[in-house]
Amino acid sequence: MVDFDFCDFKPQIDYVAVKRLLQQLLHTDASFFDLGSIADLIISQADVGTTIKTDGADGDPLAFLAVVNVQENEKSPPFASLLTYLLSKISADVPFHRKLTDILTDSDSCLGLVIGERVYNMPPQVMPPLYKMLKDEIEWAVEDGKPYHFSHLLILSRVWRSTAEEEGSTGMKPPPNKRQKGDKGRPKAAASVYSFHPEDDCIQKVAMYSLEFDFSHQEPRTNDTFGEDIAGRVMLIPGDKLGAIVQDMSSKFPSPS
Repeated sequence: MVDFDFCDFKPQIDYVAVKRLLQQLLHTDASFFDLGSIADLIISQADVGTTIKTDGADGDPLAFLAVVNVQENEKSPPFASLLTYLLSKISADVPFHRKLTDILTDSDSCLGLVIGERVYNMPPQVMPPLYKMLKDEIEWAVEDGKPYHFSHLLILSRVWRSTAEEEGSTGMKPPPNKRQKGDKGRPKAAASVYSFHPEDDCIQKVAMYSLEFDFSHQEPRTNDTFGEDIAGRVMLIPGDKLGAIVQDMSSKFPSPS
């Protein structure tokens, strides 16, 4: 059994791996962004954020999870480009976009962008402790007077979609909940949506809004296209629901005994 080490960020060691995981998260749209600067922003935060490694603190991260204060960083050009991109995608859901705009313009509200990714063979059992560490670090930072008292959290993730024909040929069964928001240009046959990360189901239970969106650089699918149709997902939750998410994840993905 592999032993996973949960570590604080070490900027000089973690930069390359975090940048690579950001590229994986943003898929074909990664070239839109200055991922190096965004990675620097994430790993430079001493108060919040955790990596998972297997070779000790000096090894390369296989996963990371962090939160960035949006209002504190929205004037930073690299981060602002990511925020503008997400707002553009979320505009497909008018109530979601209106709520997010209200949060960003309300002086009494504070939005945190939760960013994380892991390598493909990392089991979901690592996520409950990773999210618990994030929750604890946010609480400790608030106690120390740091700007992490989030009224809401925006969580970025990914999904993959398949047509009814693809499911029939592979024997897959569609998921119980089909989510089509942000998918207006696709035929109804492309309705089945699967989470890349199973823990998304726990987040969606408490989400105020959840939206799947096409990547802008994605090649259009045709009737002859077969294979993974990867899309983005963004979820908005109340900041005080992070504890409930941790409890649900811990129950659904318990650590092996």
